[in-house]
Amino acid sequence: MSRRLVLEVGEKPVISVTPVPRGLAAPALSLIVLEAIVVALAGRWGLLHRHEAVAVVTVGVIPALVVATRSWRWRSHKIFVTTQRIVVQGGVLARHSSQVNLSDVFATHADQTFGERLRRRGVVIVETSGGSVTLGPVRHPAALRRLVDRARRDGADPVRRSWDEWFHNPDIELD
Repeated sequence: MSRRLVLEVGEKPVISVTPVPRGLAAPALSLIVLEAIVVALAGRWGLLHRHEAVAVVTVGVIPALVVATRSWRWRSHKIFVTTQRIVVQGGVLARHSSQVNLSDVFATHADQTFGERLRRRGVVIVETSGGSVTLGPVRHPAALRRLVDRARRDGADPVRRSWDEWFHNPDIELD
């Protein structure tokens, strides 16, 4: 799992997102299908019936390992958006962390293919003077893009309402 994010002085968390899983469906489905085939064939062949437990374990080991390692890798990545920066952390054995200050961001884009739009997934691209940073694939990329833009605007314009005012002051009307 990801380590906790260490916040700077005056920095507040806005959201933390775990990217969507990739590559889990095919090995999980193959695990189920292979196990079902072994159980069905064990009812017809006496030799396989006598060694059914060994066959089930043998056939299921590789797909189960693939599912376990991919889910471990998936759950080890996090995207944090704070009031001052965007931090991407991840890695299973070798950890990596990268960050972009919100003051360096000048544009954001949400890219989705047709299939990703149907599944409500996509990537968010953050444009900085140093290049592009891709966040994702995530669920609801347009919402994440709006949160990044809102955090960027709040940091650049002190006259606008802060996150605390938005969420903790019931007297303020929404735009």
